[in-house]
Amino acid sequence: MKQSLLVFFSFLILAGCSKPETYSPRQLSAGKQEALKQSMVRYFAKRPETASEETKFEARFDPYYEAKAKETVLLFYHPTDSVYSMLVSQVAPSMVGKRHATGIRFKLNNQGEITEYEEVFRTWKMLLDTLQKRGLFLFDKMVKGESLEPYQTKNSNGTEYIEFPDDLNHYDKEARRWKFTPAQDTLINFN
Repeated sequence: MKQSLLVFFSFLILAGCSKPETYSPRQLSAGKQEALKQSMVRYFAKRPETASEETKFEARFDPYYEAKAKETVLLFYHPTDSVYSMLVSQVAPSMVGKRHATGIRFKLNNQGEITEYEEVFRTWKMLLDTLQKRGLFLFDKMVKGESLEPYQTKNSNGTEYIEFPDDLNHYDKEARRWKFTPAQDTLINFN
């Protein structure tokens, strides 16, 4: 039993170490990578403390978001005829240089404007080496349309993969942001 588990985990590690060229962000020039991050940073980055969901697109916040886009690393990218997928990594609050990653799926119109945007998952904060391996594993599953539910915290047997979504947080595609869903037993009916 132990030997088969060792072989299984070795396979997972080796699979996570090989970065398929089809997911390489180098498919895009450095300028296009920066433009892609700039066009979406107001969705995936934490907004400035003085901004609201309604004001975060105002020009006065441009310097903040430009800095956030520069800090962001495009780890993986995969285009198809109709849907684009990417995994971006951002600095996470940590004393040891950890980062978290967000798996994003989006569509563009003929003018290059975002018509659909969804954050499929966000990882726990991790050291970059671990984040790249687990990020590739999750990204590959996302691109292939496989379920990510086994890698959510409640199902991952103590291994940190996906922080969101979870039982209390979900991504609202219409609002283009994460929303908190209180547990049913904590709702109070005042009627």
